[in-house]
Amino acid sequence: MLHTLILDKDLTAVTTFIADSREQDYSLDTLWDQLNLSQQYAVSSLGQFGYLLTYVRSLGSNTLAILKQDKKIATINQAGIININPAIHCRQ
Repeated sequence: MLHTLILDKDLTAVTTFIADSREQDYSLDTLWDQLNLSQQYAVSSLGQFGYLLTYVRSLGSNTLAILKQDKKIATINQAGIININPAIHCRQ
């Protein structure tokens, strides 16, 4: 969805989309429900090492789970592949 808004050069909608998604306060159950089975399994695996599911970002039909452990960040893509060194920065 965000990619479509950017392609259409609808920057007002992009700004609103980003602001709205950052202001939401989701419960862990709500975040969990946004994940597919592969992602849920990977989140459970990382949970054994102290990672906590913090955000779920959706772009179209793809979701990206973002987990934190202290200052470490990990992501899990739609296929359930874990990246413990992603090129993203999360605000504190």
